[in-house]
Amino acid sequence: MIQPWRGIFAIANTPFDGAGHLLWDELDVVFDWVIRAGAHGLVWPVMASEFTSLTTEERIRGTQRAVEVAAGRVPVVIGVADVCTDGAVALARAAARFGADGVIAMPPWATHMPAHLIPDYYRALAQASELPIVVQNAGPPLGSSLPWRSVVALCEEIPQVQYLKEEKVPQGQSLSEVIDAGSPAVRGVFSGNQCMWLMADHARGACGCMPASHMVDVDVRIWELLERGDLAQAEKVHRDKMVLENAVTSMRGGWLSAKEVLRRRGVISSAAIRNQGPLYVDPVESAVLDLALKTVSPHMTAHI
Repeated sequence: MIQPWRGIFAIANTPFDGAGHLLWDELDVVFDWVIRAGAHGLVWPVMASEFTSLTTEERIRGTQRAVEVAAGRVPVVIGVADVCTDGAVALARAAARFGADGVIAMPPWATHMPAHLIPDYYRALAQASELPIVVQNAGPPLGSSLPWRSVVALCEEIPQVQYLKEEKVPQGQSLSEVIDAGSPAVRGVFSGNQCMWLMADHARGACGCMPASHMVDVDVRIWELLERGDLAQAEKVHRDKMVLENAVTSMRGGWLSAKEVLRRRGVISSAAIRNQGPLYVDPVESAVLDLALKTVSPHMTAHI
């Protein structure tokens, strides 16, 4: 029996140049960075990876590279959500073909499915890949905000559906609803939102978190402190990290501005966001980021 997934399954950000071209060599660096920084799993491409702006060909090519770079060091979970079932099935087949360890998907995100069709969607993914499936349960505009009973039913009715990434508001209570149901068919519930509520998520019984890749080493540090029961030190590291997360989310690119942290850490050369161009950081934001990085730097362990 494969051990249940647990810990920080970090989402690789996708690097682009200012014209929107995917920087393939740097994507490989991000994959490797996630693993060397201590992540317990690698996830790509989902929302923090800008998956909605990637072509199908890019997603398939990137899937192969993620598995090759990981080389069995950690589980690789591939995002396969698409605009329709057939598109997601093709991506799930590619994930299985290249040797991924699992797939993660929300229901089709462009035109939302009615509730009665969603089980058939996940059955199709299960049949196509035969891999463990993580249901990504996000809210609008992309997600479908599935109620906890629906998620538990998916796990109980489809053996490959085993995990949940719970992101619908309120995230904490939504996590608890699924965990407290106590179904053995749910192997674990991950949280998201950049580990902003990791202290509470762990207390609720989350099996881990799926944050973006800019602070992987710090997120892993917090998780490992929580696992050891050192709540005081975990709280201190988390408090320092939140200085940075608050700075990032206040910028023009919102949570995608975390790519600027990756750039400053030397992981990528450009913080550009596809379809938006280079990320503009004004002098005040730059000074705030400098201070935030200084605050959290004592907890950083990974370096390029």
